[in-house]
Amino acid sequence: MLKNNLQKAAVALCLLFMCFRVSAQVNLDSLKTEINLMVYNNPEEAIRKAKEAYPLIKEDDTTLKITYLLTIANAYAILKKHDEVMETALQAKNIADTKGTPLNKIQVLGFIAGEYRRLQLNDKALVYINQAEKIYKTATIPDSLKYFGGNILFVKGLIQKDNLGCEYALPYFNEAAQIFKADTQRKINAVSFCIASNNAGDCYIQLNDLEAAKENFTETIKYAESVNATQGAAYGKMGLSRVLKREGNYKEAVALLNEVLDEVKNLNDASMKSQLYRELSEDYLSIEDFEKHEYYNKLALEEEKKLSDEEKKSLNKVANKISVENKKSEQEQSKKLTLIIVAISFLLLVILLIMFLKIRKKRRSLEQKRSDMEDNQKK
Repeated sequence: MLKNNLQKAAVALCLLFMCFRVSAQVNLDSLKTEINLMVYNNPEEAIRKAKEAYPLIKEDDTTLKITYLLTIANAYAILKKHDEVMETALQAKNIADTKGTPLNKIQVLGFIAGEYRRLQLNDKALVYINQAEKIYKTATIPDSLKYFGGNILFVKGLIQKDNLGCEYALPYFNEAAQIFKADTQRKINAVSFCIASNNAGDCYIQLNDLEAAKENFTETIKYAESVNATQGAAYGKMGLSRVLKREGNYKEAVALLNEVLDEVKNLNDASMKSQLYRELSEDYLSIEDFEKHEYYNKLALEEEKKLSDEEKKSLNKVANKISVENKKSEQEQSKKLTLIIVAISFLLLVILLIMFLKIRKKRRSLEQKRSDMEDNQKK
């Protein structure tokens, strides 16, 4: 009787554990979307939640593991902590390389390419994004996951913008935006659409197509607000304020920037705030409000210093890691070269030895013939 009760209790506990695992997995899937959106509004909280959830992921759920790691890395990127970005992204790459699907590999390679581009290491960025594109073109990708192609195009656009300018980058941004827009039911795609569209808008301003820029930013703001992407909407409004400034509507531009200032006051994004303060400072100068110009100029300088100090620390760590990687690569190349030289030297020695033996044999043969001839002559 006691044995039966213990067996029933054990079965009940097993079922309870299985139910907990299923429930936990469902919660992790839904939490993933929440954290992805939180990254842009509250990156530190997104990191905390993602790290808390990561140990609960099933060992064989490679895709979810990689997604969580890249979400953490993305949040670190918002905070400009580039050493933590690369460390986390390379952890994801290790999982993708050993157990991942082609899509996992595309996802990780594209992310690393984007990070190298942020560090202005475009040669390295191109290596990774070209690897991602090669897999994307050769693997079978379902329609529901075509947005991975949008990610590749977007990163290529950023690299083209750095290398060749907006004229060459704009087609990539627009094509990426259209891919994301085709599936904005997926909230993360709506956020990606905002980012691509904002970059396209900036390029339109640089190319002096203000009407196209205005359309881009207006659409961006609409989509960003529909998914509560505060950062995307803020960048859209900042872009629109630059259009208004180009058109000579300085007071409207200032009013829009002040609206953004109120909306992002709780965001922990030094890069955005630095840019916002700088634009407010310049716009107040345009309308000859020198007091507010000085006030926002001071805030901009403070944020720029914080940002510069943080990036300098991170970049030094990343540079050291890259230096170590390069040294390892050089050492490996040196070892390979040494082995090749040793192999060639050994081969040459063997050839010389064979030639020496053949020559010696031939000489002996000639000497023997000469000796035989001399013996015959004596007879």
